[in-house]
This record gives sequence, C-alpha cells and structure tokens, in this order.
Amino acid sequence: MNEVILRAAKISYSYDGNDPILKDISFSLRRGESLGVLGPNGGGKSTLMKIIAGLLKASSGEIFFNEKSLTAYAHYPFHLFSYVPQSSELNPTMPVKVKEFLDFSISLFKIKNPQLIDELLDLVGISHKKNSLLSMLSGGEKQRVLIARAMIQKPQILLLDEPTKGLDSKGQDQLLNLIETIKKRDGTAVMIVDHNINQIIKSCQNILCLNRNYHWHDHKDFLTKNILEDIYHCEFEHLLIHEKDLNAENPHNHHFCEHDHDLAPATTSHPFIRRKP
Repeated sequence: MNEVILRAAKISYSYDGNDPILKDISFSLRRGESLGVLGPNGGGKSTLMKIIAGLLKASSGEIFFNEKSLTAYAHYPFHLFSYVPQSSELNPTMPVKVKEFLDFSISLFKIKNPQLIDELLDLVGISHKKNSLLSMLSGGEKQRVLIARAMIQKPQILLLDEPTKGLDSKGQDQLLNLIETIKKRDGTAVMIVDHNINQIIKSCQNILCLNRNYHWHDHKDFLTKNILEDIYHCEFEHLLIHEKDLNAENPHNHHFCEHDHDLAPATTSHPFIRRKP
C-alpha cells in the first residue's frame, strides 16, 4: 500500500477573527492517489487548498508531509507542492505566447533544460499551441498550460482548484485523463477541488466532503447520499439538478439550496453513490 504523503490534523481557519470557515479538518492523502474535495460554495474548499499550498496560515492544527510537520521546515517547502488555480485567474488580455509564459516560469526556478518546454507541452497534449497567445486559448487549453507550469519541478503533490470549471463533459474527461497520466508517470499525489460530483467520485480514490464545521473523509465506496445531503443541505435528487445547471452553458454558483423540497418519492439513481437502507 502507498504511504501517506500528506496529512492534515485538525486544521482550523478564520478570516479576521470571525467565525471559523474551517474547524478541526483532518484528512490524509497517499502517494500516487487522488483526493477529491466536494462541498458548497463558501464551505472552505479553496481556503483549505491555499493553506496546504502555503498561501494562508492555519489558525490552528498541523500539516504533515511524509509524517514530518511542515512547521519543522526552516522555509515552507513550496517545491513539494504545485498549486493550480482556476484558469480564469490568467489575465485574458496578456499578450504572451504559451512558450514565453512557460519560459518565464522555468527561469524563476533557474532550471537549465532547453527541451523542458517541449516536454511539458507534450505531456499535457498541446504542443501545437506552443506559439499561440494565451488569450487565444480555450478554457481547457489554458488549464493544460497551468498544469504544464505546475509540473516544472515535478512536485510530489499537485493541488488543483476546480480544474474542470467551464469545460464540457468531453473536456472534463480529457483533463482528468491527463491528471491520471501524471499520477502514473511520476507517482504524484493529487488533491482536486471541484463541484462536479460525478467526475470527482469517478476519478478519485478518496473523498473529502467539506462545509465549514462539518466534514467527512473516507474511501469513495463509503460515500452515501445522506452524507452529501448533510454537506450541501440539499436533497440529493435536487443536488443532481444543480450539478446539471453548473455544467450548462451559463453556469451559476450553488451554495445552499433555496428550493422547496416537497418532492415526490425519489426515483433518481446515481452510478456512484450508495444509499443507506
């Protein structure tokens, strides 16, 4: 069995001393495996990701890498992690070519490998876009460029914040297949925040369900519709409707469901979620 590479122990966080957005969150991630993070907007998913990436400091709790507390490092070991934000964080007007964007990032790490850009673009499957402007790429292509940049130092843990946002089902499948390729090639552990329940459960061995003070963490086979309803405060059949809306051409954010739940007995089935008897 793969060893635990990342472990979070009772992580809490609050903004400006207000009510905690995260409270006593614990989970683990094994080398070469994926952990999918599900939950409503405002539930603390991206905050947790930034704490692990070293962009925010937890109010309390500890994070361990190979069972060594990250507080024991003289400097935060950024080289161990690569954080990939949503592709929307790329400036759409930036007049920069793909190769220039990657070359700048490589120079920051002082890596001397003239073939590295070609190797990275070949890995993510967009070698033909090497001389294209970032502003002219599709959402999926931009996400692949961000993943290519994240793999410059061959990180041991890849942190992805909603990598499939704005992609159609085909684009989602292609991107998650790419992530699987990276896992197998380098033994990289992957942590994915996403709203797409189907894709996350299909592609990740373990699931972390998160909503501020409430969380659930275990193997995906033990995830039930009751747990998802507790996390989202929304009946599961209604949740599937919201998921379809999020994947539609004009997606909207889903937080807490405000619809009436006076529904007929549920007949909707789901290929990945167990139902308690």
